Amino acid sequence: MVERWLREIQNLPSVKGTFITTMRGAVLESYGLEIEEQDMQNMAIRLLRIHALTWEAENPLTEIELYWKNLFIVGKISQNILLVTVCDSPQVVALLRITINVSLSHIVQEKKIYKKAKSHVTDPSHLLRKGQLDENETKLLAKR
Repeated sequence: MVERWLREIQNLPSVKGTFITTMRGAVLESYGLEIEEQDMQNMAIRLLRIHALTWEAENPLTEIELYWKNLFIVGKISQNILLVTVCDSPQVVALLRITINVSLSHIVQEKKIYKKAKSHVTDPSHLLRKGQLDENETKLLAKR
């Protein structure tokens, strides 16, 4: 069933693929992407660190959009699951957001995903303790 909802997202114009991770960046499922799992984890960690920065400032974001290696990335967090969508361009952002919200609401109900995500629950600030903050993260933290 998870693949069905990931496929729904990928059927939109300009969407290259999508994947689901835990709040620690471990990839649970992916669909349509021809990139290595390590690159997916790196994308997820970047999104989760941004989420952690805003969480520390007591104004957590649940949806994050950014560019990664000339690709438009949308990350949506819900119930300790991060859904990452990789697009060529932000061509149909409104439709993409609706589809992501509907798909994610079904994905979080999947027992297989829920169990894996539950075993990887962590304090968002834990990701900030790993390694150094880069220049962009420092700027984001300073704005808060």
